[in-house]
Amino acid sequence: MRKIEKWCCLLLFLLILFYGITRNEKQTTLQKLLCCSEENHWQMVEGVHSKVYYKKEKGYAEVIQRQADTYYNMIATDFEWNKKEKIDFVLFETKEEFASSLLYREKIPMGVYYNGVIAILSPNLWEYDKQDWQESDYFLEKGPVVHEMIHFAVDDKTKGNCEPFLSEGIALYYEKKYTGFVWHIEENQKQQQITKEQLKKNFSQLDSSVAYWKSYEWVENFVECYGEKTLQQALKEKGEKYY
Repeated sequence: MRKIEKWCCLLLFLLILFYGITRNEKQTTLQKLLCCSEENHWQMVEGVHSKVYYKKEKGYAEVIQRQADTYYNMIATDFEWNKKEKIDFVLFETKEEFASSLLYREKIPMGVYYNGVIAILSPNLWEYDKQDWQESDYFLEKGPVVHEMIHFAVDDKTKGNCEPFLSEGIALYYEKKYTGFVWHIEENQKQQQITKEQLKKNFSQLDSSVAYWKSYEWVENFVECYGEKTLQQALKEKGEKYY
């Protein structure tokens, strides 16, 4: 009996230790992102499920916060994501700060999920027609907030053990479900033959437009055959496999 109690205590200790490490890693990431800029005059807007750090662009920060809170419950329901801590967003108002904080060497994206924190590039810098950004439907469809939140949910559920192609395909699948957004690609590109193994092994080397579309297509076909519950169970098993 004492041996069982001993092992239970050890297991509890390991779980607490793991939670503490995970939480500390997230705080370290947030501090890193907020401290890399030349002037650290950050402000924050806070909602029920999210906190958005910004410097001057409060209007954008408020839109991000409202959108995050609006779609959190949908994502939480589908992914069984019982996240107690609020999601941290950092709104970068220059490409230079974004690149230096995340050590980005490639083309700057509209948003990125990184180790428990979501970085968003100011809509002022998007390479899209920005004139209607203030319209909620436009920001919802074109913005990266929901997409990156889904990446966060996938990462949490799989304990970081989800292949990039699968994470992108899942994000695009659920983004379409929630917002109606469909990844744009030319019809002739859709006809390219790319296997799951190619996506799994060479995702970052493939043409990004095609790779993202094929990843979405693979997830969509999987769900049509087996259903969303089976997909979610597979993600859960990926996380349980390592713990």
